Amino acid sequence: MEKAFKVIYQMHKKGILEDYAIGGAVATIYYTEPFDTQDIDIFFVPPEKEKIIILTPFYDWLVGKKKYKVWKEYILIRKTPIQFIPAATELEKEAVKRAVIVSYKGIELKILRAEYLIAIFLQIYRRKDIAKLIKLFDEAKIDKGLLREVLARYGLGKKLKDFMDKYYDQCSC
Repeated sequence: MEKAFKVIYQMHKKGILEDYAIGGAVATIYYTEPFDTQDIDIFFVPPEKEKIIILTPFYDWLVGKKKYKVWKEYILIRKTPIQFIPAATELEKEAVKRAVIVSYKGIELKILRAEYLIAIFLQIYRRKDIAKLIKLFDEAKIDKGLLREVLARYGLGKKLKDFMDKYYDQCSC
């Protein structure tokens, strides 16, 4: 993972990956006890030209110049699959903008806040997202005020209530 993080840092410093944040399981692990994951999800705000997302410079640098391989929906940096996810929703764009800066072995990286991870997992709501939600609520320090604001802004309050009703006796959110 360290090599992948170094590449992400380089991409950001060179302006290839302007605004980004690590999400998914790796971000969840930052706030909770470690668990197995196979990939790194990178949410990023892609450049646009006349409402069309431009990914050419991004792939030219990773695949063309650096010679990283494409495998399924991933780019392999060494053996680490990286999924670059364009921030498509307003929630994802806000989450990237409000990401926090962390350090991993001296490498400065941006990571989604726990409150935004919760909102995104509630929005997507796959089985694996439910498991990450449970971990976050059980183990992470969550700013409940921020979480309430984000969930209200994106209409996710009912989804949280349904989740809490199913997996917890009571919700103090």
